[in-house]
Amino acid sequence: MSDANSPTSPTVKPKSKSYEGSCHCGRVRFTMKLSPPVEDGPVTSCNCSICAINGYLMVYPLESNITWLSGFDELTTYTFGPERIAHSFCSTCGTSIGGKSTDPNFFADNRALNVRTLKGVDVDALKLRKVDGRNVPIKIPSDAPRKLSR
Repeated sequence: MSDANSPTSPTVKPKSKSYEGSCHCGRVRFTMKLSPPVEDGPVTSCNCSICAINGYLMVYPLESNITWLSGFDELTTYTFGPERIAHSFCSTCGTSIGGKSTDPNFFADNRALNVRTLKGVDVDALKLRKVDGRNVPIKIPSDAPRKLSR
């Protein structure tokens, strides 16, 4: 029997945490809220060519949970092959910030952000999810376009 004075079971909300991030020179700055927190994982470590070269460790917050404090208009983007992802980097110092899908049917509400740009995160303590992007069967012709834009 229910009593109006008895406690009800609390609704458990997933933990979330806010982070500050920036490029090396500080021109691009942002805050982001992520659930679960970066420290609880998983963080994606992909071995595809661009992720390996840029040292990406990625999380995928909702675009609505990212606030660009400065420099968003200074980001330069790079696409290659099927041009499905626009990879962003600071046009001044070259820091790889992350990427955004160019396909409205492929994670359009999210943005990939490089955990290495977040302040106060111990990357050696992260729970990584390894992704074998090197062996994804995507055929990229040698003459495929590579585009830089701003």
